[in-house]
Amino acid sequence: MNSEELVLSAMRGLGRSDALNLRQRANDMTGTEIISEEQKAPAWASDKDYTTWPAGAPVVYDGQLYKLLQPHNASHYPDATPANTPALWGICHTTDPAKAKPFVMPLGTSGLYYKDECCTDLEHEDPNAVWCCKVESTDHRPSAWPAGWEKV
Repeated sequence: MNSEELVLSAMRGLGRSDALNLRQRANDMTGTEIISEEQKAPAWASDKDYTTWPAGAPVVYDGQLYKLLQPHNASHYPDATPANTPALWGICHTTDPAKAKPFVMPLGTSGLYYKDECCTDLEHEDPNAVWCCKVESTDHRPSAWPAGWEKV
């Protein structure tokens, strides 16, 4: 094994260790805390067996962070993704404007935005602006209901 392979192997090992550590801690963390460590979260995979993962374990899907709500085998749900299965995955939102993610339309009560949670709104005339929720909960995007959001 040459020095480059040795370094890559060590880095992969550290990455796996970081991911496992976050997976074990995530159930007790807020969306803001998880998003602050999102580089440690693995990408979601449609053929992955998540039955042994603890509730709260995070994955990245389509640029968003989701927490596992119900352990399951993703391959048993061929057209399912974290974005369209709110019984299996919950989206994480952040109160940190610097880490704001694009607005995702909630599915029922899953994914509602709560007071002080931030997002960007790609449908807004200012798509790069960060918006902070001013109300207890909403499923309206900033461009659709400006009164419920404050530009940060």
